[in-house]
Amino acid sequence: MEQPLHTLRAQQVSILSPTRIIALSASTVIVLGFAWALSSGLAQTLIEKLPDEIKIDVLKEKIEKKEPPPPPPELKAPPPPFVPPPDIVIETTSAQTNAIQTQSQIRTPPPISSPASIGRPHYCGDDYYPAISKRLGEQGTTTIGFTITAEGNVENLHIVNSSGSERLDNAALQCAKPWRYKAAIESGHPVAVPWSAKVQWVLH
Repeated sequence: MEQPLHTLRAQQVSILSPTRIIALSASTVIVLGFAWALSSGLAQTLIEKLPDEIKIDVLKEKIEKKEPPPPPPELKAPPPPFVPPPDIVIETTSAQTNAIQTQSQIRTPPPISSPASIGRPHYCGDDYYPAISKRLGEQGTTTIGFTITAEGNVENLHIVNSSGSERLDNAALQCAKPWRYKAAIESGHPVAVPWSAKVQWVLH
């Protein structure tokens, strides 16, 4: 059974009561505020992330610098080929010379006669034997050297070989000082010659 029209209108009017209108307004404000907060938060997040994304994009697009390739090694030029110099032959003619041969004759000097002792025999007796050498039993042979002058005298006395005793050697020099000789003769003229003699020292 259908209700009368005035009853339906009364129900519709009751649905839009002031309480419902306030509730709808409050929920609408809440929804709009949540939407605004949500939108503002997302916008802030996008603004914060935007520089990073841009920075990342820029870094990705940066072109890396490539090092230039090393220069090619220097190639030394090969040395020029060795060309030997041409052989040069110079012919020379030697001038003929007259060879002169000379023969020289070397004269051999005439032999020199040996000097000879004059006077007493050249002997060093007990008069020249040092007394200390006798007590010590010193013995030996002294070889003396000297020069026999053109006058037959004795000069430049010196010891050639020692007897081992300085006293005996000095005694031999003292003994030979008065010796006299017949000078050596060369080409009929007396000349000076080197000479030597041995003096033996023996204890009896």
